[in-house]
Amino acid sequence: MRSLGMSPTIAELKKYLKDKSGKMTFADFLDTLHTHNQVEKVPDEILDAFKAGDLQNKGMIPAKDLKHILGKWGEKLSPREVDQIFREANVSPNGMVKYRDFVRIVCAPAPDYY
Repeated sequence: MRSLGMSPTIAELKKYLKDKSGKMTFADFLDTLHTHNQVEKVPDEILDAFKAGDLQNKGMIPAKDLKHILGKWGEKLSPREVDQIFREANVSPNGMVKYRDFVRIVCAPAPDYY
């Protein structure tokens, strides 16, 4: 779960395993991921981080600043990965990004291709 960007506590992990009688199928794991995602509220946390840096409360960030953050902070993304995210989120590299819309797009569940 941590490799997927989540931060469950040891107690939460033990509870999830206990709920599945100590064994978990892949389907159980996916269900647990969904459950835990509801607990963590990752989009809200990311939005709060953007708001903390938005001293003028405009709801926007320059694309060049977002590119810098994605490429230099935390899990550093490559320029290619940042460009791909910008394309998928329809972000102009020289424009302004409405961070609420950006968070909604990048935190949306991956499409089901089954």
